[in-house]
Amino acid sequence: MMIKAILLDLDNTLLLNPDKVFAQAFLQGVTSHFQQAHGLESADQMHRASLKGLADAHDGTQSNMARMETLFQHASALSAEAARETWAAFYATAYPSLLETCIEPVAGAASLIESLREAGAAIVIATNPIYPEAAIRARMAQAGLPIEHGVYALVTGAELMHYPKSDPAYYAEILGRIGIEPYEALMVGDSLTNDIQPAHTIGVHTFHITTDAEAGGLHGTLADVTALVQEQDWHNRFPTQPLRAEMIAPQYRGNLAAMYGLLEHVSSDYWPKRPDPNEWSILQILCHLAESEEKDQRPRLERILHSDNPFIVAPHPSGPNLPVCDTDAYRVAQRFVQQRQQTLAFLATLQPDDWQRPARHSVFGLTTLLEMAHFTAQHDRLHLNQLCQTIGRCVSIF
Repeated sequence: MMIKAILLDLDNTLLLNPDKVFAQAFLQGVTSHFQQAHGLESADQMHRASLKGLADAHDGTQSNMARMETLFQHASALSAEAARETWAAFYATAYPSLLETCIEPVAGAASLIESLREAGAAIVIATNPIYPEAAIRARMAQAGLPIEHGVYALVTGAELMHYPKSDPAYYAEILGRIGIEPYEALMVGDSLTNDIQPAHTIGVHTFHITTDAEAGGLHGTLADVTALVQEQDWHNRFPTQPLRAEMIAPQYRGNLAAMYGLLEHVSSDYWPKRPDPNEWSILQILCHLAESEEKDQRPRLERILHSDNPFIVAPHPSGPNLPVCDTDAYRVAQRFVQQRQQTLAFLATLQPDDWQRPARHSVFGLTTLLEMAHFTAQHDRLHLNQLCQTIGRCVSIF
């Protein structure tokens, strides 16, 4: 299968950053800055708590930045405006000095990015989304990496993403945002827990940056990655992973997050507008997703579980004049979230053997509950891509 996008870890992959040293210096800077600005004690502990809060269960509708701001404000008792202004001042004044002392270039990183651009692959800076995008680009600039807009399909800043990097849903959100399937992406990174394992969980190919001779899977140095992408037909050398039950729920959650990310900052005036008479509006797309989840996607899985080899008839395709179910895009999106939460709760009840229960489909032929569950994730991404085209935020890939 063709690789269409390369997801690149940043710290200790594209640049050198001693994690513990940087984290300690960052937290000391935060403490000093908030102490001077507001007399606030233990701002570092409040920030740590807000970071830990990102791992709490949630529905994927709120960005990492918004969740961290809420948690920090609650702990600090600062107003939302005061906290935002103080954080902005910290990144403008104290943060740059941290970069000068901690960030160093990695030989060959910039040339890898250039090779990927020449190969036509979409490039994603897949760094842990706990910093604003501007702060991430500042780290990149310090390391001599290109930062101009247009080079990257996505830079995963805290204001854009809805899950931390250790959660496989983070990777599913990236795929939903740029409009590709898991088998069309390659994740390159140095961390097993943040890069390799969660990306592999949803079916993304991985390249582990390590010198460990006993490391499994595709691994090596950054120079090895560059050599790989310079080989002829390199992007067609990656076989699709077999479907596994663990792939499904993170994709469902990440797709919801991608939907909310695409909707953000879209004027309500644009919700009912159709880019073409044969294309759906934002409201029509969202209505279809919510109604399909309720009437087709989940009922189909439930029927396979409770019936003996049922025959599943594909729903009749909706035409361009699909009725609008509501006038508020966020209300419809929330309806989809509620329906998806019910589907996720249903999946959580399944036993290992349940995923292989058979069915016959009018289009796909012989199938299983697992394959139909995966089709639901693909159905999401089909309409997420439609949504990004309607909004005008799609990434051009190949």
